[in-house]
Amino acid sequence: MTSTLTLWALLTLAQAGSPATPSADSFQPDPSWKPLGQDVWFDPTAKRVVLRARICMNDGALEHLLCSKATKEHESILATDAPPQSIHAALLLTGANPGHPVRFEPKFSPPTGSEIAIEVEWTQAGQKKKADAREWVKDGTSGARLTRDWVFAGSELFPDRRTNKMVYAADDGDLITVANFASSILDLPYRSSASDADRAYVANPEKVPPKGTPVTVYLAPRVVPPINPQPPG
Repeated sequence: MTSTLTLWALLTLAQAGSPATPSADSFQPDPSWKPLGQDVWFDPTAKRVVLRARICMNDGALEHLLCSKATKEHESILATDAPPQSIHAALLLTGANPGHPVRFEPKFSPPTGSEIAIEVEWTQAGQKKKADAREWVKDGTSGARLTRDWVFAGSELFPDRRTNKMVYAADDGDLITVANFASSILDLPYRSSASDADRAYVANPEKVPPKGTPVTVYLAPRVVPPINPQPPG
């Protein structure tokens, strides 16, 4: 399934390339970025994905960090017009490797894939601000901020029974989640319930900008420093 999904994403990428339309604010994409669709670019210099989104919630229980616009804004901090397929294809361009989404049967298996660092950038009171996206998410009980990285789970493909065409599950809006969904592109690499009674994470209102704020989101594989062996004594 992973190889099929990778091939499908690359075909999507080959069809992309029409100029992306910037969001309605002062943001201007760098001319060197490759447009892959509405509000999504690949930065070939930094090997990262660039997305444009807006704050849709800054206080409350979460299932998503980022969802597609007009889908799940009531439980997500950010929403974007970027096509899910283009986000997946752009992540492949960074060198990230998709693993697999959460599996609940025959037993629980957490999402896997390359660890992805997420930075967010916005302007507030005339000043440009940048943060690690994990600062925007905190444990609803302890108040501790999220510490683990998201992983490139890669969502999944399934056949539409009516048309027999393959459907990309993330098209339903599950782009970057903090609760486990088999449809997520990026998910947390451990058990995190989507049940209303058991949801672990909430938005951090002390860190998240006001609702409606335009935000640039940067996705890149986490670079792990090599472990230097100790010289022989």
